[in-house]
Amino acid sequence: MNIRWIFSLLLFSVSLYCTCYAQQQPTPVIHLTDLYHPHGDPDDHFDLACLYSLAAQGKIEIKGVGLDYPPNFRKGDPDLTAVAQLNYICGLDVPAFIGSAKLLQTKTDTLPGLAQQNATGINRIIRILRESDEPVAIIVVGSATDVAVAALREPELFRTKCAGIYLNSGATHQNEPDQLEFNVNLNPAAYAALFSLPCPLYWFPCWNVCEERVSGEWGSFYWLQHTDAFDGISVPLQTYFYRMFSQSKEPNWLRSLKTAPPEDKWNEILKDRRGMWSTASILMTAGLTVTRTGEIVSIDSAGDRALFRMEYVDVQCEDNGRLQWNLTDKPTNCRLLHVLDAEAYPAAMSKAVNALLRVLQ
Repeated sequence: MNIRWIFSLLLFSVSLYCTCYAQQQPTPVIHLTDLYHPHGDPDDHFDLACLYSLAAQGKIEIKGVGLDYPPNFRKGDPDLTAVAQLNYICGLDVPAFIGSAKLLQTKTDTLPGLAQQNATGINRIIRILRESDEPVAIIVVGSATDVAVAALREPELFRTKCAGIYLNSGATHQNEPDQLEFNVNLNPAAYAALFSLPCPLYWFPCWNVCEERVSGEWGSFYWLQHTDAFDGISVPLQTYFYRMFSQSKEPNWLRSLKTAPPEDKWNEILKDRRGMWSTASILMTAGLTVTRTGEIVSIDSAGDRALFRMEYVDVQCEDNGRLQWNLTDKPTNCRLLHVLDAEAYPAAMSKAVNALLRVLQ
């Protein structure tokens, strides 16, 4: 046999193995969320379930879930039991940690002298990045405080070990000049800091026009009908959502997963709908996107079927959270969500959410 042919075959085999191996490796992810019980907004529990679905499928590896320290206007505390329930359903042991109660005053504020109880989340983020063999994606669906401080304290670490920050905050257009989107208002200076960091920033504005609850070209918002989202989901997942919606005080959060919710109360829940924002960002951390007909596919294979894509953008953001942005043809550190078919977006995203939730048994 020709030695050159054998050598070529060996090279091809090694290349094929390396390609398959790379494709199988889940993306390391940190998820930062304002998840409370009683809940502030149910979308956060939906986001967490979608995240765990990707972990159950081996698409991502959840390195940690950071829960915001609750502001005074929230009646609920961080919902650690929701994380524990999904850990049990999926057979995982994802750690959870509580974020800082202190806020940045400027976009360069590193919160020096922070007490240990307020530095837990910051230190955990830094440690996860240091210890990871691969760059880590960070999803922000609540306050940006902990990730902003971590990055300001360790800019070189974020330059080399942060795959990207997936920021679900803000609005691309304002209907009132002084209006701030909810997540921005949690800590405007922290939000502003993220636009100047030395790592990729994927910006998913919550609103095309601030607080206008319709899907638009430059915002992530869509309406999710509960009947669409919950069609065919498992009893444990029904109970996970029922505990949240009912603001349950049931102490047996684990054993209750075996029992379906009361039928009459579950049927009432099915009649409702949910405002959603963060689904696109969660999928994209795993290299996935959604087609215009609602199939979840790899970003590389979507082509013209893609429902949304990311565009390069120049952003200038002040300490008060107010910003200006412009599209650009030149690569920048920041990319902006662009919904290519706003009319198809709600139905397609709803189908994708249901596909994710059906995984969790």
